[in-house]
Amino acid sequence: MRHPDALRPLALLCALALSVSCASPPAVPTPEEIFEPDPNHDFQAVTGAVRIDALDGRTVCFTTDGSDPAYAEGTCTGGTTAALPEGKVVTVACAPGDLSTHAIVGLRLAFDWPGRSGPTVQTVSGNFALDCTKAPVDADGDGIDDAQDNCPVTANADQADDDHDGIGNVCEANGAPDADRDGRPDTADNCVNVWNVSQGDDDHDGLGNVCDPTPRGPPPLPWDNDVLARAFVTWKDEMKCRLNGCNNPGGTGSWHTDCDGAGTEDWAVTLNGLRAISTFTYRGCAHAVTVDVHDWATDPANTDPAATVPLSLPLVLEGQLVQDTDFNGTGNESGTVTVTGAFTGTIASHVLINSTDRAAGSYFSVACIADPLDQAQCAPNNLFVNYVYPDWACQPGACAAPPPPLKDPDGDGVFDPYDNCPSTANPTQANADFDALGDACDTSTSTADTDQDGVPDDGDNCPVAANPAQQDTDHDGLGDACDPTVDPDTDQDGVIDARDNCPTAANPTQGDADLDGAGDACDPTPNGEPAFSLIKVRLGRCLYDNGGDVRSTSACDPGQPNQRWEVLDVGGGHSAFRNLGTQQCLTAQTWAGVIGMSPCDLGSGAQQWTGERYTTSGFDPNFPMRLHNVAQNYCVYTDGTSDVYATQGNCGLLGTENNRKVGLFPGGDFSALPTQPP
Repeated sequence: MRHPDALRPLALLCALALSVSCASPPAVPTPEEIFEPDPNHDFQAVTGAVRIDALDGRTVCFTTDGSDPAYAEGTCTGGTTAALPEGKVVTVACAPGDLSTHAIVGLRLAFDWPGRSGPTVQTVSGNFALDCTKAPVDADGDGIDDAQDNCPVTANADQADDDHDGIGNVCEANGAPDADRDGRPDTADNCVNVWNVSQGDDDHDGLGNVCDPTPRGPPPLPWDNDVLARAFVTWKDEMKCRLNGCNNPGGTGSWHTDCDGAGTEDWAVTLNGLRAISTFTYRGCAHAVTVDVHDWATDPANTDPAATVPLSLPLVLEGQLVQDTDFNGTGNESGTVTVTGAFTGTIASHVLINSTDRAAGSYFSVACIADPLDQAQCAPNNLFVNYVYPDWACQPGACAAPPPPLKDPDGDGVFDPYDNCPSTANPTQANADFDALGDACDTSTSTADTDQDGVPDDGDNCPVAANPAQQDTDHDGLGDACDPTVDPDTDQDGVIDARDNCPTAANPTQGDADLDGAGDACDPTPNGEPAFSLIKVRLGRCLYDNGGDVRSTSACDPGQPNQRWEVLDVGGGHSAFRNLGTQQCLTAQTWAGVIGMSPCDLGSGAQQWTGERYTTSGFDPNFPMRLHNVAQNYCVYTDGTSDVYATQGNCGLLGTENNRKVGLFPGGDFSALPTQPP
């Protein structure tokens, strides 16, 4: 049965009102165009900076706690809503008390955007991953990080250690049992039977990484927002069929139906100029639908997508959805509804309508805080997740990928990141010489102890000077007992960090060819920053490398490395364009007009471009050229979106010159004329 999402054509046509424009309003930018980096980026840190693009000149409200931004008439008000700062950068951060290795934080935006009937409020969400274990941990609260604490389980700010064995007095008794002989008595050892001097505990559960079957916490449950997405689409279509027999009306009017035992649904169709407006209003409307869910009984590992069982889900909806279409049944649907019943959540519609049906690119944003499935959960922090027509699968970038699984190929029960012999089974992690390798894979397990301080030479940061506590004040790998200076010298090149122009890379001569303060050994541009230009199209957009794909943005900014292009003369009047942010080159990737980024090969015609003088519709010295590819008969082209592409023979096409006219502005200085072609 067909369930259209728009009004069928009425008896009017745009042609009957020639004075009225039927042009469509500009498309709302996609999350990938708005967020930099793209949604689903993993910052691998406790905070991350997200830049907001493509919304210049608008008031943008945002939240980062899962709540909806409060936006009213250009003002951000209420709750945790904040206005986008002048720098257009929002910081996402771990929630207090969150110690997970893969925390998901949702950044939600609200802003106005032109519509057929005037500005409408749009919402866009992007989800980002953080590692909340990166902050220092002080489990016993004594002011000393666990990594440096000689007794991390009992407060001892004085770090007293009378016998200088690296274990604080408060958690040691002479002769105390030490089953794994790692120097940590059993009473202060978070892995009693597995050698682990470091006492690492990533998930902070009191069980050390080397003996914890889930060292980074239990695996995340699969999200079941998708179940609610599929149930809602079924619910919506079934209820719509009650109103007018699964048919769209032929004109204006209103229809009403009672729901299953509670609530009502109304459908009103009105005209607004040459637009048909359908309003669906749900007032506590109850209805049960049946959808397939994963069968955990037959597939407990969740590895078989075909293992499903039907589940009846009673849902109650409150809210309103509005469809705005022309008389060909083309337009969009927007609005938000709240859901109770089997799920508790919120659903926002971003449906595109083409010839009365849902169109490709349509999606619903789904968030929930309560669900009926024991083996799954709602996306944490009330995150919105996008589900795309026609199969309502999770949209890439909006559905966060799970953390990579830990591996234990040698099967000894210790995962590779924590295993001192990752390719050789050594379940006890025995390490007689206290070096980086466990006994099972160490070709030399000598316990020789030249300075007789209790730490074998192989693992001693001062093998010829007694230093049982292994103190290393300047953290340079050389113990204080044998360090000629306790001034930090991280790279051990004989120049202390305070005077070293490359403190982390050995450079005893302190060479600095370009005199920029960064030594040649650590300077990515030892001969000076390469000259760069910004590539700006007359349309008002600049090209940039979006991490492997060339895109365009209206936010031209010479401070962004991925907008900086080094123009390389490859001979014969041809140039190559190397992006300084990614060191990749602008490439004509296929004959059909796909333009992207690839590792630089300056001998390839696909990466060579001619800056041709462009006079079509008049010469413009501010945008004097077009970039014509040497290997393919086409020129760089961008429209009002972020797409950059071409078609065969497009260099001479009339009517779209502004999309191809470019200027190469040295240093990104738009106040001066760009490079002029011959």
